[in-house]
Amino acid sequence: MCKVYAFILLLAVFVVAESHGYKGKRKGGKGGKGSHHYFNVSENALFTWEQAEGYLECEEFLDVPDFDQATKEKLADNFDERGYFRKQPKPRPLEKCCSDWECAPSLNSTSPGCGFQTRTLYSGNWVTTHLDLTGKDAFSQAIRRLHKYRRGEANSLKEYLGKARPVMRKWYLDANYNITSATMSFYIPSPYQQDPPASLDKDVKVEQWEEVDTYIRAWGGNRDDAGYWPQSGQEFDYLGTALSKVDIKWYPYIRMTGSYVGRKELLLVSKDITVTPIAGKNPDHKFENK
Repeated sequence: MCKVYAFILLLAVFVVAESHGYKGKRKGGKGGKGSHHYFNVSENALFTWEQAEGYLECEEFLDVPDFDQATKEKLADNFDERGYFRKQPKPRPLEKCCSDWECAPSLNSTSPGCGFQTRTLYSGNWVTTHLDLTGKDAFSQAIRRLHKYRRGEANSLKEYLGKARPVMRKWYLDANYNITSATMSFYIPSPYQQDPPASLDKDVKVEQWEEVDTYIRAWGGNRDDAGYWPQSGQEFDYLGTALSKVDIKWYPYIRMTGSYVGRKELLLVSKDITVTPIAGKNPDHKFENK
């Protein structure tokens, strides 16, 4: 029994360390220029968990495991200011994410309850492709298609557009709350936002999203973590519970996940999002956005 406990403890320490291990430099920054450092534990230590997540977590979603002192010291970064143990690393604060990269325009407002942040996502132009839910490389294939548009290989201007955050995924659910389809989207950077180039790839669409209120939980772990999964992950259950506690209704057939550097988010929306296809600057391309 002791050996099993020791193994579990070692595995937990390893996972936490790996999740915190952002290393080296990455080309990027506002507009994709310059160099960008991944954030690290030292940077995050400057912020409380409430500041990092953007809201006060509900106490019923937290626990205080009966760890011995040595274990508590090893996992110190995962204990919040109230003494609760967090199973995920602390997410990078949104303000820090958006100080290094351009972010889709939005407005945070004070949430009426615990466990979520309220944010209005303003209307804007995005470039979108489908996610093949039956394929093994759905994410990598989708992101390659979007990168070709962003880099200029598959846009009508043949220009590099720059980078912006978040990378947004929409998950569409049926009446039984099973995922039926999904998309991945990049926000089009501000120099091209008002008049984006057309897509040269029939599987990549330029579209305008209407303004919508969103309800968000932050996640500091990995995309593949079970809690982050949009159909069965516990974090979406927590989000729904937190909203229900303050009588907030949401549109039940769309779930969204957003990715920043060092921060991921789970989103529910106040209504179905109207999406309008945009032809874009369209000198010679042979595919039309329909």
